[in-house]
Amino acid sequence: MEKKKLSFNYDLANLPAYNSYASDLLIKSILGLALPKYASIRANLKGTTEKIGWVETDVILQDLSCGFTPTGDTTQNLITVSLCNKKMNTQLCPTDLYDTYLSQYLSNSNFQESIPFEEVILTDISNRIANQVEKQLWNNKTTSGGTYGDACFDGVLATITSGNGATQIAYTAATASNGLDVFTTIYQNIPDNVLNRDDLVIFCYYANYRGLVSSMRNSSYVNLFSFDSADAAVGADWSVVLPGSNVRVVPTVGLDGANAYVAGAASYHFVGMNASIMETRSIYDPFENIVKLQSMVTYGYGAFDPASFCISK
Repeated sequence: MEKKKLSFNYDLANLPAYNSYASDLLIKSILGLALPKYASIRANLKGTTEKIGWVETDVILQDLSCGFTPTGDTTQNLITVSLCNKKMNTQLCPTDLYDTYLSQYLSNSNFQESIPFEEVILTDISNRIANQVEKQLWNNKTTSGGTYGDACFDGVLATITSGNGATQIAYTAATASNGLDVFTTIYQNIPDNVLNRDDLVIFCYYANYRGLVSSMRNSSYVNLFSFDSADAAVGADWSVVLPGSNVRVVPTVGLDGANAYVAGAASYHFVGMNASIMETRSIYDPFENIVKLQSMVTYGYGAFDPASFCISK
């Protein structure tokens, strides 16, 4: 892992009149979220709406013979990914930071501090922006109503609906006693046309994920599932494969309070970004003695064939 020291410190000696940081922090934070990690990513979308091509070919096998008779059709589908272009403005007072954060790093002289506090602050900002992006990817609505109503795009829950053809079943919270039954029912209602895919995912909230894991343990399935890596111990890659299936169960903060599960092919979810403008800018005003920070982020969502999903809500 390459480590870089960012360019301004508490003493502000290295901070020019204007500074623009690379987009790495924001991009890595967003790509590490639950939905973007498994979805199809389009990283260089511009404007507010983009059309993405998706090709489907109807393959019909013929008996071997001379001649050429075409069969089957190739369908060119267009998936609309609408984008939100957002920013966050904040400011820092070096005097306040001196009294709080920097007090643990004082050198022998109080006037020789050179602490890269901005790395900690920018990492925190990036993580919190990413958390908001995940919630909006799931909950945004272009119509009024809801926490993220009147938004730039329809998120997963406004796109994967029975009105758009998805198979809908009733929602039941997963507990230690019924978790396996709840998720098995969802699995059984995933449309047949995608069951052979190797990227099937059931997205859920953490409480339902914990219910499933507890149910698996109580049902003596503890030896039939394992976490992907040691990082999972700290939540970096929480997921399990539903026993006897080809479906991975993935928890996401985006379904907090939604009382919903979404099951289907992960690559049928499309997350749009504009990596070229995702950055954090900073400027120091010596007269006000304030560091101003501005983070810019672009994100959006689209889905291929909502009828190929199962929604439980």
